[in-house]
Amino acid sequence: MAVGSHLSSINPAFLTDEERWKKMEITDIPVMLSHRGEIVCIPKESEVFSCAIVGSSGKGKSLIANRLVGSLYHQWGYNVAVMNDLSEETYKWSEPMKRGQFNEFNDTYIHQPPVESPITYVFPNTTSIKVPDFVKKKSYVKIVLPFNEILDNLGFYLGGVCPDFDLGKSGMYVNELKEELLECDSPTQVKEVLEELLPSEKGFKAMGIKIRTAFNALIKEEILDITNPECHAYLKLREEGYISNPFSVLMKAKAIPSFITSDLRTKKYKSEVFAYYINAILKNHLREFPGEKTFLFFDELREVCERDDNPAARAIGSVAARGRINNVGLIYATQFYDKIPPYVKGAKLNYCFAFAHNSSKILNELASDFDLDKKTKERIKRLKTFEVIAMTNNKFVCYFDGDRYETTKPIRGTIFYPLADHLQAN
Repeated sequence: MAVGSHLSSINPAFLTDEERWKKMEITDIPVMLSHRGEIVCIPKESEVFSCAIVGSSGKGKSLIANRLVGSLYHQWGYNVAVMNDLSEETYKWSEPMKRGQFNEFNDTYIHQPPVESPITYVFPNTTSIKVPDFVKKKSYVKIVLPFNEILDNLGFYLGGVCPDFDLGKSGMYVNELKEELLECDSPTQVKEVLEELLPSEKGFKAMGIKIRTAFNALIKEEILDITNPECHAYLKLREEGYISNPFSVLMKAKAIPSFITSDLRTKKYKSEVFAYYINAILKNHLREFPGEKTFLFFDELREVCERDDNPAARAIGSVAARGRINNVGLIYATQFYDKIPPYVKGAKLNYCFAFAHNSSKILNELASDFDLDKKTKERIKRLKTFEVIAMTNNKFVCYFDGDRYETTKPIRGTIFYPLADHLQAN
């Protein structure tokens, strides 16, 4: 018997539990318990938000990311895609949280039971990709780039596999072959078209060899649908006849796609692959998801893009700059806040969660971006594991002692834990 019920049964003057506690339904996303005991939340608003998660390794970045992904999906009903699972963290996210200590903490303060996230694991096909046997018992798909899309921006992708390659003026010759190339169903047919239809004049010989070499390099990587017909360039929802890129179709099917990039990280064309899928989601979102909101999450952003001239940096920068009008939000985690490409960082963040960090340069950048005083910077250095300082250029919503109020000030506290399981939680 609960304490309140026990006391009220002895003496009616004591309040029952129902009388002692005020129940409140929180529609905002609880992210942390402040050191004062407040439930601190990201408010549910009409527009999507942008958020950074910053800190040293092992302090809780991926835990709060897991929580945000699950909350956006389960609590708000939004679409979510994990666009860079470099460390294969999400293999556990498709199961409910098993660590009793985490579940007890969540239940005590916000009464949220554990629940798995409906993850579908997305593997970019390469010459070295291997899908673990245990993943084959889960939901997964291997994907490739559509050859017809590659031909629309051929120089871009040929440069991805051959970084020194410049199609230059010779691009006009390849463009003239586009219709014939689109009819090709195999690498052999592509090579035959190039051999037969590229100019044979003596002055073109060197460029012809260069173009064939670049095409061979592209085909050899096995990232195209014409080289791997068993993999998927597009997916289709049978009931609706909806066909699109794999990420959008999986989200339309109410799954959370997780892009497993542990193999892709070593490939010289990785930035082009990231850029293709990010742009495909962003540019078609209003048409394919009318009235819906979608969030893209990137774990360790530095592994996706390091410089403004990376195609992935331009694509993520487009989400940062124009995502709001397209209903596409952005969340990323990084140890290297000072290494974020300016094109990505140019758009002001709505929220940032800073875990323990000792880098003066990073702390100074955070202070500049979120108007932190010296005392707050020092507190970030001394944070314990799972402790965080939440910052905003918007507002947080707090619940305390039956009241709901807003604040724009930095708040220190302990994170609420994810509802889905986590690789290092057990």
